Amino acid sequence: MEITGTSISRLSELRKYTITNVFLNKYVANGDINNDGVDYGNSIETTRIIYYIGGIKYVDEISGESSGMTYTVYTPLGTGNTLNFINVPYYKDPNKENIISEPKINDDVFIIRQELSAFENNYRLEYVKNLNDLNTYAGGNYFNIVKNT
Repeated sequence: MEITGTSISRLSELRKYTITNVFLNKYVANGDINNDGVDYGNSIETTRIIYYIGGIKYVDEISGESSGMTYTVYTPLGTGNTLNFINVPYYKDPNKENIISEPKINDDVFIIRQELSAFENNYRLEYVKNLNDLNTYAGGNYFNIVKNT
């Protein structure tokens, strides 16, 4: 399975810091799926240049009908039947932007039963005697009874 597409040319990332007009000396050589560089064996300077960056194959069309286009080919290298590629959208939560540290959690919360009756409603369950009483308990706001028959 291959994943193909188009992109902008990234050939300039492989250019050496030398001043030369010789095609074989301009870019990093020995490019393949495992090494970043230009694949000089399959590239033709005047027609197309094939190079690899990060395991992705790039083909820059220099001349012809699709001159100026850059095609990309990615071949996932998974193990067994699994592929090393996940096609799912990324979601960025705008509410979590600019968060630079873990949230501070205040865990010293005390409940004084005489003032806050947080558990009082659950103690009233001792007065529920059957399923009908549970359906009507507190106006039906607390429990959703699902009959699995």
